Amino acid sequence: SSLVTGLDGGYVAPKPGGDVLRDGLGVLPTGRNTYALDPYRMPSKSAFRRGALAAERVLDQHRAAKGGAYPETVAVTMWGLDAIKTKGESVAMALALVGATVVSEGTGRVARFELMPLQELGRPRVDVLASLSGIFRDTFENVVLLLDDLFERAAAADEPVEMNYVRKHALDLEAQGAERPAARLFSNPAGDYGSMVNERVGSGEWDESSSLGDTWASRNAFSYGRGERGEQRT
Repeated sequence: SSLVTGLDGGYVAPKPGGDVLRDGLGVLPTGRNTYALDPYRMPSKSAFRRGALAAERVLDQHRAAKGGAYPETVAVTMWGLDAIKTKGESVAMALALVGATVVSEGTGRVARFELMPLQELGRPRVDVLASLSGIFRDTFENVVLLLDDLFERAAAADEPVEMNYVRKHALDLEAQGAERPAARLFSNPAGDYGSMVNERVGSGEWDESSSLGDTWASRNAFSYGRGERGEQRT
């Protein structure tokens, strides 16, 4: 019907596109104007399930290799195009590791990421160090702010440090004089993109692989969150 309406010069309402297997029947029928996703509804319900499963497998693999011990920190990379394609699986993975759920408004817009009670979680909250691509940082600023709020609340939660590694590490950083010990979201300088590693490799301006690592680290040492747009951290 949308095709016929369009051919007749009528208005075809836009709908989110996607993959039937990944996103379900909500992407049908075809023949409509589409957009990638609504950033205020990320992660989607299906992405949350997939991200939680990925986080569970990461924890299981670590525990199998480390005598049942949970990792205290897991690095999660959040890329813009990947987030668009998966509807936010990387975000969901971070939420699952910390032990948080999505709270949505009646309209479906995500309003908050809520910490699960430890009794319900049944394991320690695993800390997350998130590396954001420039596209993710700029396209999903609302998600960045929600995640930052989550980490701030996790760091301040009145919970034993052996059951909350976010709080444990934030207290350690605070003791070392860190200005914002709950900062967990890092990217390139504001308005800039890329780690510059490929450029250094292409130009031959490096001698040891460690120098490439230093380049990446220096380019991704800028924290983002509420009231903060690329504060350099060391």
